Amino acid sequence: MRILVWQWGRFGAGPRLAFEGARALSQVCGFDVILSLAEGAEIMRTPACREAVDLPLHTYASSAEFLRRTLRIKEVIYPIVRKLQDDRPDVALITMMGYWDIFLVRALKKMEVPVVCMVHDAQVHPGDQFHLAIWLQRLMLRMSDGIVTFTDFVAQQLKSFGASDRTPYATVPLPAFDYMDLQPPSAHIPECTAERPLRLLMAGRLKRYKGLGLLADAITLLGNDAPVHFRIVGKPQGKHDLLPLESLPGIEFDLGWKSDTELINHLDWADAAVLPYIEASQSGIPPLAFSRARAVIATPVGGLPEQIEDGRVGVLAKDVSAAALADAISALVADRSLVQRYGKNALSYAENEIGWNAIAPRLASFLEMVASRSRGKRC
Repeated sequence: MRILVWQWGRFGAGPRLAFEGARALSQVCGFDVILSLAEGAEIMRTPACREAVDLPLHTYASSAEFLRRTLRIKEVIYPIVRKLQDDRPDVALITMMGYWDIFLVRALKKMEVPVVCMVHDAQVHPGDQFHLAIWLQRLMLRMSDGIVTFTDFVAQQLKSFGASDRTPYATVPLPAFDYMDLQPPSAHIPECTAERPLRLLMAGRLKRYKGLGLLADAITLLGNDAPVHFRIVGKPQGKHDLLPLESLPGIEFDLGWKSDTELINHLDWADAAVLPYIEASQSGIPPLAFSRARAVIATPVGGLPEQIEDGRVGVLAKDVSAAALADAISALVADRSLVQRYGKNALSYAENEIGWNAIAPRLASFLEMVASRSRGKRC
């Protein structure tokens, strides 16, 4: 079967999900895969990724360029559409939706190519300003032939918002990326003894719904003498969002956008990752943490309980409160052997249950079903 996989974002998990997913569908499942990424994508800096891309697309690097190129979007994407017309795929997969995808979806529908959309979020997170993106996503979902979510939580949200019951759904775990193109060092179980503070990392896009204030309150409850060292890594949503944390002891910051390599290095420093979220669909941090043999401490919101099995690969707080989060952190402070046990379990989970060898066949089976269903409708 011939599959088009595309994602035209420049940063974040979308391009990597497309790159690694396309490679896994080819190498693990034996499919003929066409990959399209944005020429300016961060991941394209690695030779392995550049060589894997069949249909690169020059997108935009500024708001002004976005507006200019959107006004002539048919011309921009025409070379890709023409090549797909000459070598038509059996099914197409978009790994994270963006503003231009609807134009390619329309072209694919004219070619009678079924489209499967991976959906990361069903609604706008509190404090975000992506209402247009969510509106476009819902429009695309009405045109799609299959939907993939990474948690049942998001799937149920989509259905409650009126997504068609006639559209096939599949839920697969968010994969643990292997980052083979970056050649990271082998993961190791953290050596965490009572002789030093417990190292906890909060990393990623530091959005307001990710609970910076909740974390600050939990740290205050732990007290100044708690043997815990926190590292906050990423780009905050607003310049004042870190104020509750800046005056607290035992915290260091490394702010700004971080590459995949930098995030891996920070996780290798940590004993565990902490997710004090007050709302969530799912998070890309747990699979990355698990692949580096790191446990995760998290609040039980949204799809996080589906990603983090309490008592196996980490600790889920009893509820979304500073006291419950402080108690979850204290569990690892009091028993450092849990760090090694959860870390070992997390690495096994990443490799055997949410690695590409496990995820790709499940995704392939769904894509084959959608393609077969589409052929049946045409006959």
